[in-house]
Amino acid sequence: MYDSTVLISHVVNDAVIEGFIPALLRQMTEQRTKLIIITDHKDAHMDALIDTSLGADIIILECDVFNPLAIIDTLNNYHVSPNLVFSNSDHLQASTAVVAGFFNLPSKDWRQCIVFKDKHLTRKQLNSANLYKPKYQLLSAKNLNLDNLTIGFPVVAKPKQGVASMHVQLCMDKNELVTYCQNFWKSTTIPILVESYVPGTLITLETLGDGETLVAVGGFEVTLTEPPHFVELDAVWNTLLCLRYHDTCLSILRTIGVGLGVCHSEFIITPKGEVHLVEINYRSIGDGREFLLNDMSQYPWFDTLVRLHKGVKIAELEAEFGQLAINTHARIHYITAPQSGTIRSAPASFKKQTQQSVVIHQPLKKQHQTIQLTHSNKDYLSRLLAYSDCANTVDDMLRDAIKDLQWQFEL
Repeated sequence: MYDSTVLISHVVNDAVIEGFIPALLRQMTEQRTKLIIITDHKDAHMDALIDTSLGADIIILECDVFNPLAIIDTLNNYHVSPNLVFSNSDHLQASTAVVAGFFNLPSKDWRQCIVFKDKHLTRKQLNSANLYKPKYQLLSAKNLNLDNLTIGFPVVAKPKQGVASMHVQLCMDKNELVTYCQNFWKSTTIPILVESYVPGTLITLETLGDGETLVAVGGFEVTLTEPPHFVELDAVWNTLLCLRYHDTCLSILRTIGVGLGVCHSEFIITPKGEVHLVEINYRSIGDGREFLLNDMSQYPWFDTLVRLHKGVKIAELEAEFGQLAINTHARIHYITAPQSGTIRSAPASFKKQTQQSVVIHQPLKKQHQTIQLTHSNKDYLSRLLAYSDCANTVDDMLRDAIKDLQWQFEL
């Protein structure tokens, strides 16, 4: 057998290709160590890596990544002895935890990974700890009987294992809920979670943990589209509202067992100051914000997450870098498609930098690409990231940049 670092990946994304793979390679100091990617999309990963300088140090193996036994068999069949097993995929945290545990490596609790990925199980665990007050109920495609619904309208309906705000909708009455369920179940049988609508402001909390100590890095206050859909349009780092509720949110996460590595959690703060946990994503924040955190922090974001999975303690990181909280002023703004159609013209990427400030435009769609609205973050055309020592500077830079962005569509 030979030592290898193992990355378990499902779909190709920027965080994996531009963030975690370079970080994993930097952590590999032994000459005989290889980075092995285990994926069910081998060709896509090969295509993504072929234009980089990283490919020579990587072996890609293919198997069913949702089955930890298949991953273990694949590693054993290729005589691989992992020194690290890691994934940043929402879907693969449980598989990764089982595999890492099998090889006696630092791992998350696979049971918690399953609970956090399943919104219904998350609410059951919160409810048992007296941390969740809204009513909730699970609907099945095999038995859609709304006569048994015990929740008053309006309600929010969502897949119990959804991602990216896809298929999340506010339903004002029984007819809207029935229509939502019938449309959703045309292509899947995933159960639907229905819960009381809680108005308020959405904030996030980003945490780092070593399995024993959990610390807050900071969080975003998020602006959403108007209901019935909930697409993130804008996010501001460490607003007064975020800072006011950091400790409360962190206490909730500690209570329900968030532990090793990075975690991105979302909370609603009601006008009365009540705190409701919306969801736990047991991986790094996405949609480009992980790169923003990497640029803002006094430590390398991706490398630090990898080191936590190698057994490095929070106290060691704090001794090396000081506090892990990130205090820079920052904001990210998303340009969303106004309609379905084909993009006729699109603005270019750019990065404008002064001594104290940076603004970056990152196109996510290309000219001639066809867009079909999904009312989720799949509708993003591009994103603008800005950070500075001054909050007012961030707002001014973004406002000026947005004015210059022109997208044209044709039906």
